[in-house]
Amino acid sequence: MKSFNKNILIAGLFLLGITSCKKELDIQPKQSISSDVALSTTADVQNALIGAYTVLATGDLYGTNLVFIPDLYANDGYLNWTGSFSTYRDISNKSIISTNADVGRTWNAAYKAINVANTVLGALNVVTDANTKNVIEGKALFIRGIMHFELVRLWGLPYDPATPNTNLGVPIMTKAIKTTDDVIKNIPRSTVADVYTAVENDLKTAITKLSAVDDKYAAMAFLARVYLQEGKFQLARDLSNDIITNSPYSLITASLETPFRVKNSNEGIFEIQQNDQSNAGSANDGLATFYSSYLNSTGGKVGRGDASINTTFYNSYSTTDKRRTDMIYDGNGAKSGLFTRKWYNFFDNIPVCRITEQYLIRAETNFRLGTSVGATPADDINTLRTRAGLGPIVPTLDLILTERDKELAFEGFRLHDYKRTKRAIGAFPYNSPKLIFPIPDREMSANKGLQQNPGY
Repeated sequence: MKSFNKNILIAGLFLLGITSCKKELDIQPKQSISSDVALSTTADVQNALIGAYTVLATGDLYGTNLVFIPDLYANDGYLNWTGSFSTYRDISNKSIISTNADVGRTWNAAYKAINVANTVLGALNVVTDANTKNVIEGKALFIRGIMHFELVRLWGLPYDPATPNTNLGVPIMTKAIKTTDDVIKNIPRSTVADVYTAVENDLKTAITKLSAVDDKYAAMAFLARVYLQEGKFQLARDLSNDIITNSPYSLITASLETPFRVKNSNEGIFEIQQNDQSNAGSANDGLATFYSSYLNSTGGKVGRGDASINTTFYNSYSTTDKRRTDMIYDGNGAKSGLFTRKWYNFFDNIPVCRITEQYLIRAETNFRLGTSVGATPADDINTLRTRAGLGPIVPTLDLILTERDKELAFEGFRLHDYKRTKRAIGAFPYNSPKLIFPIPDREMSANKGLQQNPGY
């Protein structure tokens, strides 16, 4: 197995806390638990770190919501929601209220992962081996960085390189809450600019601390994503080129399904590995739960079929495009319609970062900058088109973005990409307050320093 920074197993070790060497770490504030007692050995700290990764893999985060919600939120002409879950229906309809349970659990789980990461960082003094200490610190900073990034993209207006970005983002948490004495009840929201700066700093430091290939390139892949979101095209280009040129990851040409079926595939830079015992869910959570609709070999229905592909988006693919012919199927299970094969089985792989994305970042940034670092934009786009069974094109920016939409469909990019490139989502402009989550009502009640987003 490769490094667990790339491969997250939903081990079920932690959701609210962990037990290691009979010393308890509970990330909910309880006056009786001392941080000095909770983490007193290197093994304790390493176990806590595993707990943070476990939280990332739940349905609250990358197991479902951080992949599913950004696509559902930007579903116009793209996805059809036909399910009975009112929380997802309201997100699909852009009629969210501040008590929406899926909004709330995503916020809570992201800060839970951040809190465990901060707990680990606060206990580094017990780690005596310098190399081990660097690895633990790098992984904790990676988790804290990517969680603040996901939060600010969902709860703050999109980053705009042409403005100071002084609009409200999310609270930046850098201190662990382990007891009631640690609780600060008036933590304000930092600006979008400050959150992005904190994210950059965490990921850049993580890269310097991590020596294992999988760990280092996972942090680099996320930082390239951050830079692209910020419009820092040269930095994004250089990172993506480094990953494509120097990492061990490569495009798989035999089957487009492989990264979603095979653990440790050549494409998967950072992935969540699931199995029949450890997974995000098969009834009320899990990507295949909502995206799949077919009969298995024994005639049983797989998936709820709640999220089908809109025919407008389906028809945007060429009839010979393998991303259409091989990766989209007619559902014959719980519901009929068109469904993606990316999230097909309950216990499949979830590649959060694929090398494919890096080709798209390099193509777009080279085009915007008028450069050809590593390859021309045409080379990178046509590499992906050739794999999809299509002929070459002379790329424009619009064509590059279209290829990105098709290549990364249903992987959680659509909302963020449309905001980043200032494209309207249905009737809503890219910077509409309706495309930003409300601060959960419970948080507003508990933290008087928070200011609610407009319209909620």
